[in-house]
Amino acid sequence: MFRKLTLMIAIALVAMFVVIQFKAAPLTNPPSKGELSAPPEVEAILKRSCFDCHSNQTNWPWYSHVAPISWMVVRHVELGRKEMNFSEWGAYFPGTRKRKLQWMQRALHEEVMPLWSYRMMHPDARLSDNDRARLLEWIQTGLSAPVSGTSAK
Repeated sequence: MFRKLTLMIAIALVAMFVVIQFKAAPLTNPPSKGELSAPPEVEAILKRSCFDCHSNQTNWPWYSHVAPISWMVVRHVELGRKEMNFSEWGAYFPGTRKRKLQWMQRALHEEVMPLWSYRMMHPDARLSDNDRARLLEWIQTGLSAPVSGTSAK
């Protein structure tokens, strides 16, 4: 009796897993609206550690195609792009760019970005002390630029 019940539960779980695969989350990479302007070293760090969630150039890993994990990954990317999108950096108003730089500065000091769950699956995304220092230097340059300027270099 117990064995039969366990088997029926296992079959139901497998069937449910198969069915939810048909409710895939859309994996999108919309066109860019104004590229980031940053020194090559900074851009390389951002591409390695930030672009998957904070740009329209997301590299969707294999697990982003498997529900229910895909739902979580897509939601993280949607929230990341909404908070700050490097593919729209050049289209931001100068004051908006400054606020985004302040947000980045805070996130770097608090070491909350990249998210630990992302770093766990992407160890190369971890920021070294040198990476943090270089990003903070770029951020300071952007924050000290006049608000009327159009570049955050």
